[in-house]
Amino acid sequence: MISVTMAAALVSFILTQSIHAAPISQHPPPNSTAFSINYSDACNDLRHCRTMWSIVYSCLLTIFACVWTAIHPDMPKQYSAWSFGIGSRIFEMSLTLISPELAVWAAWTEFSEARRISKKCAGIQGWTFTHSYFVVMSGFFDSSKQNAVKPDENEDPSTLFEKYPGIIDKSGGQRKVAVTREGVLDKSKGNFFAKSIVVLQLLWFATQYVGRWASHLPRSQLEAMTLAYAALSILVYALWWHKPLDVHFPICVTEEAHPDSPNPDAITDQALPKMENTSNPASPPADTIEPSSLWILVVTGIIFGGVHCLAWSFPFPTRAETLLWRISAIIITVGPGPFAWGMARWEKKDYFSGRLFGGSTMLLYPVARVILFTLTFTSLRSPPRDLYRTTSWTSFIPHLE
Repeated sequence: MISVTMAAALVSFILTQSIHAAPISQHPPPNSTAFSINYSDACNDLRHCRTMWSIVYSCLLTIFACVWTAIHPDMPKQYSAWSFGIGSRIFEMSLTLISPELAVWAAWTEFSEARRISKKCAGIQGWTFTHSYFVVMSGFFDSSKQNAVKPDENEDPSTLFEKYPGIIDKSGGQRKVAVTREGVLDKSKGNFFAKSIVVLQLLWFATQYVGRWASHLPRSQLEAMTLAYAALSILVYALWWHKPLDVHFPICVTEEAHPDSPNPDAITDQALPKMENTSNPASPPADTIEPSSLWILVVTGIIFGGVHCLAWSFPFPTRAETLLWRISAIIITVGPGPFAWGMARWEKKDYFSGRLFGGSTMLLYPVARVILFTLTFTSLRSPPRDLYRTTSWTSFIPHLE
């Protein structure tokens, strides 16, 4: 697993930092590497310097904040604090470390489904985007049928939910939610303040990276990789902002035996979604263009791989490492495009094109990711001297370090 490899690399780095047989001279020998030292001749003022440990620590902390807190898993079939199966938080974290584009794709797919449900349920008093996400993540569970209450693509969500008094209360001639938005969020383990702290950390890292670029200071390959994770994690946070986090147990509901006949007033209300959107700020915009979820992979691939391409001209210890980085960065940038096209052809029963483009990408992409991850840490053995210099103004931005 990439997470295990990352931990092993961090442990190896710590051990390397702690092994010294003798005091380090002021000027290192010509043939020594800079990975085992924490200073530079160009960094004379400690107030404007950083160590190799602080670089690695801040990057790994930011990546962990990106991946661990951005993941919003669906409702588990059986809750376990140490579950490693498909759909668990640990599994999704490992998958996101390998291919963060898949996390954005999953978030966009759920966002599109939640938006569709919100539009259909706009006439229900109190219905919010959080309720729609709670449905998508299998939050309402029919105990009699032992199945989640979730409409399919061709089913009207409001018609389905009206069968369950635990979801929609029809007393008094009005349709309103039986569980308020606050009641749903009460089961969530995340809140606005916690998410804002992580977003602030991501914005700080991006700001200090841009600040180093503007000041013509070198950046490490590890910082470029961290910036790529931060860029996609902000997209995931935006799409999953209203989704409850880490809900372990669903709300059990039961279908009523004899549903009431349709209420003509309710139908009239359902035909006026703009009134609900006006009074409900949590609802998404009524009319937006929805691109295919597969082509979201193309956009995220360009973003994630493009940030890696920022290290195109960074100094590497050897020419071979420079060439490997550039080839791998190109593969992860353009790779999701052929994969999405191959999957689209597969859906149209063109299995030959689907296997050719989708299969080849699935073979090359993991190899490129492993190469980039390896080069990210091996390049730290010989960093440029000015890498230890910092921009003083970034220290005034609140962040975790």
